[in-house]
Amino acid sequence: MANRRSNSSGTWLLLAYAVASLVAVLSGAATMVLTGIPAIRWSLTLAAWCVGALLAYGIVKARPRGMAWPVIAIGGAVTVAATLAGPDQLGIHRWLAIGPVFVNAAAVALPAVIVALARMGQSARLAQAVALGVAAILALQPDASQAWGFAFACLAWLLPDRAPSIAVQAVVLIALAIIATLSPDPLMPVLEVEQIVSLALSVHPALAALAVAALATLPVIIWRLGSGGRASRALALYGAAISIAPAFGWFPVPLVGAGMSFPLGLWIGVALLAQGGGSVSPGRDGLFRDRDA
Repeated sequence: MANRRSNSSGTWLLLAYAVASLVAVLSGAATMVLTGIPAIRWSLTLAAWCVGALLAYGIVKARPRGMAWPVIAIGGAVTVAATLAGPDQLGIHRWLAIGPVFVNAAAVALPAVIVALARMGQSARLAQAVALGVAAILALQPDASQAWGFAFACLAWLLPDRAPSIAVQAVVLIALAIIATLSPDPLMPVLEVEQIVSLALSVHPALAALAVAALATLPVIIWRLGSGGRASRALALYGAAISIAPAFGWFPVPLVGAGMSFPLGLWIGVALLAQGGGSVSPGRDGLFRDRDA
């Protein structure tokens, strides 16, 4: 009975996310079409959304759990770390090159890492270590919007534990996000990425309102329909932070703006949340096992 409820909740989460995220992507695509942005920009975003949906289907069918969570967390952390050795733009390291395509590694990997860490829980030393490592990498890149999104997400699964060591880690995560914010970022905004909402507003206020409403709905959907407890809260806070960040600076607008990374990453994170794998804890032998499934 509990398993059927979990499956039903996961299905509703996927359907609601699909509708809201597609509205966000299409509102951005419509803006780009109506303002003469080359078709390659919005078509790649839409293609990434479709690929993400296929990946989500595969993830739900695979139902990762147990030892899959630390593997996902470490794999995602390594992916983000690889940017420091990858191509840079004016000294900023946020991207990985896949042939002629550049992807924002944090936008692709962090939603999965966040769900995995939340499943592992604040009592897992490995989860704490991975969280601090990823936050440090985001400060080095630097990527302020991702750093704040990741910090808020980690607080969602750390702070239920009031141990002094957890409080210290929370302070360190916030400090690293502040460092990322204060680090120089010489990159100029791209019209169809960081300024897409303003561009939509220039086309028609209703188009901009539709884009903003779709983005505002996504964290609510993840929080209310996600079946993962603290994992739902963590991913919802991440989504809210990266969606609000463009209001405070030149940060990419997820889903609405041009780019393949956010559609892929958010689909993967939502799929991991929807498949309903239970939280895990390390046993005496150090292996992670499900506490509830």
